[in-house]
Amino acid sequence: MSRLWSLLLVLAALCHFAIAVEPVYKITGVVVSSVDETPVAHAHLNATLSSRGRPGESQLPSSGASGDTDEHGRFALTLPSSGAWHLQASANGFVTRAYDEHDNYSSSVVLTHAAPTIDLHFRLPPESMITGAVLDEAGEAVREARVTLQRRSSASLDEQEKLFQNRMTVQTDDRGIYEFANLAAGDYRVMVDAKPWYSLTSQPRGGAATSNTAPQDPSLDVTYQLTWFPGVNDPAEAEIIPLGVAQSHQADFHLVPIPAVHLQFSAPTAQEPGGRPMSVFPMLERIDTGGSGPNIAQSMITNTGPQGQVDIGGLAPGLYRIRSQGRNTSSQKNVIQIGSGTTGVVDAGATSASMASISIDIDKEDEEGRRAFGVELRNMETGVRFSSFDGNMFMAPGFRRGTADRESQPISLQVPPGRYEIDLVGRGGAYLTGTSAKGAEVKGRFLTVRAGNVTLTLHTAKGYASMTGIATAEGKSVAGAIVLLVPAGLDDPGAFTALVKDQSNTDGSFDLNNIVPGPYILIAVNHGWEINWNDASTLQRYLTQGVPLDLRTNANLKQNVEAQTP
Repeated sequence: MSRLWSLLLVLAALCHFAIAVEPVYKITGVVVSSVDETPVAHAHLNATLSSRGRPGESQLPSSGASGDTDEHGRFALTLPSSGAWHLQASANGFVTRAYDEHDNYSSSVVLTHAAPTIDLHFRLPPESMITGAVLDEAGEAVREARVTLQRRSSASLDEQEKLFQNRMTVQTDDRGIYEFANLAAGDYRVMVDAKPWYSLTSQPRGGAATSNTAPQDPSLDVTYQLTWFPGVNDPAEAEIIPLGVAQSHQADFHLVPIPAVHLQFSAPTAQEPGGRPMSVFPMLERIDTGGSGPNIAQSMITNTGPQGQVDIGGLAPGLYRIRSQGRNTSSQKNVIQIGSGTTGVVDAGATSASMASISIDIDKEDEEGRRAFGVELRNMETGVRFSSFDGNMFMAPGFRRGTADRESQPISLQVPPGRYEIDLVGRGGAYLTGTSAKGAEVKGRFLTVRAGNVTLTLHTAKGYASMTGIATAEGKSVAGAIVLLVPAGLDDPGAFTALVKDQSNTDGSFDLNNIVPGPYILIAVNHGWEINWNDASTLQRYLTQGVPLDLRTNANLKQNVEAQTP
């Protein structure tokens, strides 16, 4: 009996001990300047649970934690659970960034039951800045001008990342001054979009967007061209500002007004139930041809003639999209190119005819019979994206199913002539498996179009593959390594596979998702973010030491990889 009691007491003690040693999860460390390693006092840190983490680790919902560094740059954050934590730091005079961030990638801080604490050396780069003034032809301030900053990513295998991306847009103040602060080192471009304060489009119109009254003073029918620093209209001629760490650059603009262009077109005709005329509402936006990002909404003077002829004024040369939306109908949209030096009145119909009109048919639909995804065409030269979701995929409320329903109609897009990459967007998890075209050249996921009508057929499938693993070197996990899943047909324009990238976490773990099934080579390179991946011989050196893989549909592979040295 005494032995039984002894055994029970031992078991009770073990259970109490197991409960008592539940670990405290904590991230500690020091935040320092990336330039001289001096501690950064009063930096603010914020930890949130990441969706990516080590396979098999439980990640419970959590509110995270935040705190500040002390006078010596030290910090300590107590976390409520294990998991992969996204850690971000900010401080006055420094760039806000995630732990070990490179471009859009960073390392999650992974805490486990076996390793509940970690001590980090968080290097925070001092901020850089671009400032400037926007002045008119008289040297006066241009107020409320929209100034957009674009940044080019580091050298990459991904063609998309080599293009300039819109980072932020600000407005000039009453002095015409603008400022872009908290910038990391990199290559930048700046552009400005504005209207003369005295132009017709800048005058209040009593809240009415439509008027039947002709302009009273034609000399005020002027505008500014979309202008790139140092004062050019072509983004290819824009000055690239190579900004280093803790540097400032002055980029001033002097804008000169030009005669505004007018677009004229016939409004689409339709009828309400009962035969009553239906109102059509034209909307105009300027398509930014200098990099990917939101298009610029335009201020408009819209006059409607007695025969339904629509006149849109106040425009500068450039690429535009006109959308005409009537109640209970789908929107109609046209892409218009107004050439440099164009003045006066332009026939929108004739200009639109110089575009490629693409009718797109997709062979897969979801269980409800409604397309679960759209199509996006990305111009390989400019990075501009044209998406079928833009007023084309969904009908207005109350639109009835029938012969005009979108299920019985192909998707349509209008784009300027050029070479495009085809991508599927939206829900559904579908990827391309085949393409064919009439009136254009298509190879793999790349489409080359000229002006005129094009019929594009897309064959799709579902079942992306995914991969997890650990990057190691000499038997130890490697944090911050670049992990690349490189298609075996990287240089084959007819291939449908695409590059997939990640950065290893603090425990060496990585996650690669949305992988198009096919043959790949997996590589990891420690401190590989500064490598010139555009050099074919450099890439080949790493590929020869990589891991060949053939990923099947719906595969979920676990594959560790030895990290190579740069």
